[in-house]
Parts: sequence; C-alpha cells; structure tokens
Amino acid sequence: MVTSCFFVIDAAPYIVKAGKSIQAFYPKMVHITCLAHAMHRMAEEVRANFSQVDSLVSKTKKIFVKAPSRKLLFKSMAPRVPLPPEPAIIRWGTWID
Repeated sequence: MVTSCFFVIDAAPYIVKAGKSIQAFYPKMVHITCLAHAMHRMAEEVRANFSQVDSLVSKTKKIFVKAPSRKLLFKSMAPRVPLPPEPAIIRWGTWID
C-alpha cells in the first residue's frame, strides 16, 4: 500500500492542471517543484530586481564573448586579473555567479 506519491514537475500551468486531474486517482499525491526549476525561477527573480546589474553583465559579456582581440588586450593590460565569467541565461545560476 502506497502512503503518498510525489508529483515532481516544473510548475508549468498545463502540468499543474494535469496533476490536479491525476490527484483524483492518487488523493495523497503531493506536488513538488523540481529543485533545478526552483533555482532557475529564483535566478530570474534576481535578474528582474537588479536590472542595472543585469545590463552590466550583458554588456560585459558582449564585449568579450566574440572578440579574441579584446581578450588579449585585457590580458595584456591586466595580466593578474582574470577574465569575467561568461554567464549563460539558459544555465541556472550562472548569472548569480
């Protein structure tokens, strides 16, 4: 006998609706948002609340990503300073790093 059942999803509205339908068959089912998706939502919220920092990160990325000459210039001007990390919006948490 199963005492409880977990429904782990990304909390998309259509999936939540499907979960409510399935709950008729599994009354003790518990909805849990996937931890990775929860972290992604948190990162999106941080980006939304710090738009100036988001703009700075975006512009810094544009300066270095597709310009090897700029990377070399930066390294020659500041050899002990590491290049800034390359944030990827689709990667959870890289923007926060």
